[in-house]
Amino acid sequence: MRLRLPDLKGCLRRWAVPLALFVAVLLSYGIYIPWLGLYGDDWLYIYNYHLLGPNSFWNFVAIDRPFSAWIYVITTPIFGVTAWPYHAFLLLLRWLSAVLLWRLLRLVWPKLDWLITWVALLFAVYPGFQQQPIAVQYILHFSVLDLFLLSLVAMIQAQLNRGKFWLFTAIAWVGELSVFSLEYFVGLELLRPVLLWLALRDSFRDWQSRLKQVVLTWLPYLAITIGFLVWRVWIFKFPTYQPELAANLNSTPLPTLLHLGKRILVDLYKVMIGAWQQTFSLPANSSSRLFFFGLVLGTLALFLFFLDRYEDQPNIPSKKDLQGSESLPDKIRLLEVLLVGLFALFIAGWPFWATGVALELSFPWDRSTLPFMLGACLTTGTLIGLLFPRRVRPFLVGVLFSLAIGLHYQNAWVYKGEWQALQQYFWQLTWRAPQLQPGTIVASDWIPLFRFSDNDLTPLLNWTYAPEQLSTRIPYKYFDLSLRLGSTLPEVKKDLPIKHGYRNLLFTGNSSDMLVVFNQPGGCLWVLRPGDKKFPGLPETVQDTLPLSNLKQIVPDATQPAYPPANLGTEPDHNWCYYFEKADLARQQADWSQVAKLAVEAEKHGLAPIDPSEWLPFIEGYTQGGEFIKARQLTQMTSQKADLQPLLCSIWSRAKKAISRTQDESIISAVLLENHCEP
Repeated sequence: MRLRLPDLKGCLRRWAVPLALFVAVLLSYGIYIPWLGLYGDDWLYIYNYHLLGPNSFWNFVAIDRPFSAWIYVITTPIFGVTAWPYHAFLLLLRWLSAVLLWRLLRLVWPKLDWLITWVALLFAVYPGFQQQPIAVQYILHFSVLDLFLLSLVAMIQAQLNRGKFWLFTAIAWVGELSVFSLEYFVGLELLRPVLLWLALRDSFRDWQSRLKQVVLTWLPYLAITIGFLVWRVWIFKFPTYQPELAANLNSTPLPTLLHLGKRILVDLYKVMIGAWQQTFSLPANSSSRLFFFGLVLGTLALFLFFLDRYEDQPNIPSKKDLQGSESLPDKIRLLEVLLVGLFALFIAGWPFWATGVALELSFPWDRSTLPFMLGACLTTGTLIGLLFPRRVRPFLVGVLFSLAIGLHYQNAWVYKGEWQALQQYFWQLTWRAPQLQPGTIVASDWIPLFRFSDNDLTPLLNWTYAPEQLSTRIPYKYFDLSLRLGSTLPEVKKDLPIKHGYRNLLFTGNSSDMLVVFNQPGGCLWVLRPGDKKFPGLPETVQDTLPLSNLKQIVPDATQPAYPPANLGTEPDHNWCYYFEKADLARQQADWSQVAKLAVEAEKHGLAPIDPSEWLPFIEGYTQGGEFIKARQLTQMTSQKADLQPLLCSIWSRAKKAISRTQDESIISAVLLENHCEP
């Protein structure tokens, strides 16, 4: 009996494009996973699992997408509360979406392999959507996208492979039901009969028979889509975004139609041109720019090598295909693809246009570009095929492809910086406030975290200060004053009851139990006192709220100090901010010897602040401890920043009241004079 060896060449032919797509998503998103963490709503989902387990997601998502819990019920018991498995899973989903699109387009246009390969590669790296690092939240979106594409593939396969009709049909129907989980892609359902009509062109001799088959096949999917729309509009209705378009059409039809037409054109420009245009931006840092150019050029070379190396394989664009055919049938096919791409663009946006949801190319509204990816990449690839010389086309596609990967590199480093900033923020908070009294509201504005809202920071705050919490009635709340002042916090007044809920988390507290904090980018976290109105650079909202800042909410000598959860990362090295936070805590306790000790330790390690204001706790520690020479030296460095002089005057004036020796009084008087302080 002869041993039959596997056909390696045949296997390579079949998997060449899927492997290329995997390399594309790996270079775009995968290689950065070790430096990424949890962002945005990720913390809400993970904290919910931490509190109540996987089955709690049915209640968690009940407010807006009650049928979306299944993906988290399945994944959270497997992945737990650690970030990287979710990133890896989202990477797999992103790859599957590109493979499924490639397979779908090959079923519809089997003679345009070269174009389909380009479209799939562009789809894999589409630069309009840049929230890939928010992995936990977007596993839902890409799971639904994959199921939608799988439904289209299986529907067509059922018609082309009648021997497995019911198997493919069952898969297609199950995939179609995913529309109940997420409404983003419901507009694309209108592509279904169009693609089916094109895929069946060789199976029916006359158009009447083909039309009848398309309609009969489409009816069950149409029924599911209509069922979803009836449920979403008239039964479940609109718990968050409202159908503004219908209301406006009823009241002011002509202006509404004009505004709608303008918005459609603007949005299509963004997803078609603006998305690719932003790939030409360069990193600001010179070393990052060097890596960027290396990545882009290396990727371009890899792309062109891939096309050249596999040009003779049947599933990869051949040299003849790449050069394009001038025959009339091929031109007609390209125009056909272009029309389908434009149609996909037009139908993709109606869930957003109907509800007034924004579409931007910046966070957080770039998520609205997701349903446009298919049409944008289909149209872009086809336009290149139609408008440019034959030998130039692969190079142009390669440039767009490689520049998109370069943009994702820049984006990943933004998220890496956000993750590091979040780690520093919460470790500084625990250094400064070893424990907090239950009921504390941590309030701030101009939060130096641009991928997190206060609702996202609240779970992390509770996980840090109440790690044993097992109830959705949480003991701590984070407030962004720009959002909450005048609403949840109606006025700056003590003893006001505060109640705020988000999803299944509910906080009840009191305005007298607030801790006002402030953190300028690049500086250390400040816990502010009611008397800090002269602190430079404070937002108006923070200044207005200072009277409510109650430092008694801090438990400085806690028997069990708080630590951020393990999934935020280990405690960073004790940098300058560590010594600053500990010194400010010691100042709160009037432990002046400890302040001086921390100053010596920081100096021993060669640490110093970037912002001179961070010398203030040490200056006060030295003055209150009687070490006026050291205090004067620090004051001279700090006074170079003119807006700190009122605070310096306050510190030295307090020292003057506490002195008993004449020689000390002369030093204090000299410092007060140097800083133009009132006697």
